[in-house]
Amino acid sequence: MTKYIIRRLLQAIPIFIGITILSYALMAAAPGGPVELLAFNNRLKPREREELKYKLGINDPLPVQYLRWLAGDDWMRWDTDGDGVADGSVLIDFRGPVLNDKGKPQYDVNGEMVTAPLPPGDRYGILRGDFGVSFYFKRPAQDVLFERLPATLELSLASFIVGTTLGLAVGILAAVYHRRAFDEISRIGAVIINSVPNFGLGLLLILVFGSTLQLLPLAGRCKTTLDPSCPPLPQRLEYLIMPTIVLAAGGVAGYSRFMRASMLDVVSQDYIRTARSKGLKERRVWLRHGMRNAFIPIATFLGPSITFLLSGAAITESVFSWPGVGRQVVNSVTQRDFPVVMIVVIYAGIANILGYLLSDIMYGLIDPRIRYD
Repeated sequence: MTKYIIRRLLQAIPIFIGITILSYALMAAAPGGPVELLAFNNRLKPREREELKYKLGINDPLPVQYLRWLAGDDWMRWDTDGDGVADGSVLIDFRGPVLNDKGKPQYDVNGEMVTAPLPPGDRYGILRGDFGVSFYFKRPAQDVLFERLPATLELSLASFIVGTTLGLAVGILAAVYHRRAFDEISRIGAVIINSVPNFGLGLLLILVFGSTLQLLPLAGRCKTTLDPSCPPLPQRLEYLIMPTIVLAAGGVAGYSRFMRASMLDVVSQDYIRTARSKGLKERRVWLRHGMRNAFIPIATFLGPSITFLLSGAAITESVFSWPGVGRQVVNSVTQRDFPVVMIVVIYAGIANILGYLLSDIMYGLIDPRIRYD
């Protein structure tokens, strides 16, 4: 198993590089950009716009920008005499504006910006944990993400536990009572739940339980006060109920159908008939022999669920004004805050890779017959 995990991790390296290339290319191909957004409807002069591009570091060719974002720029220039100027061997000639006494860029007689080799850089790249500075918040992108991660983990874990537990239980009972009332009701309910979008279900819950009955708060994670921190979870469970129902509903519908189909497939196998012929109780046949083997296909879906735990649910968090990662991603896309968007994309990609690896490990834990040596 250890050799298999190491081999899979090594195979994940080119996959990760591919994710970074595709993600950065899609980001660069998106219409508009941070300069257009920060220019406030083209109120900036062309000269000021060019200065802003240099300041944000988006004036270089796209491959150079990607390399700087991936591996940093501290190794790309070599300062031989320590005067802060790249006067030695230069791997990539980064050039920047020459500043005057007032700290403003200088321009020649033709109106062109005067540039010179930049000093050694201070960016370390995402491979060394440096995701850059948020264009909008003017803070490290990691800080913007991590301060919203607890809210996302809180909501995601609650919905994952509720959705997985109820979904598997409903699926097992639907298989046990095959073609009976419970089975038919669960199948119809799963179709209805899958047909209703998350934002529709969320708005319906807000209308019924929040506005009409006034049993639950309309939105937010806790009561709005001058103190930005929220009280402990037991004191604000009411804020968690509706968004958890919305996110868990899809899991209940999906897991119940997959678990039902897997259980019905397992109980038709020869070893189940052998167990029954030995006189074992029906409950033991279903739970001891049937359920464990039926979990093998379900492991395919449980592993990648780790991506959901980290990336958040953008639509649900936006509907309920939940201060999580998903809502922040939506705002960052609107604000063209690319460093924040990219850090979420990269972390979600890594979580997805680890999720599928976790699924393979779970195969071996559930079924001892599966070996990777």
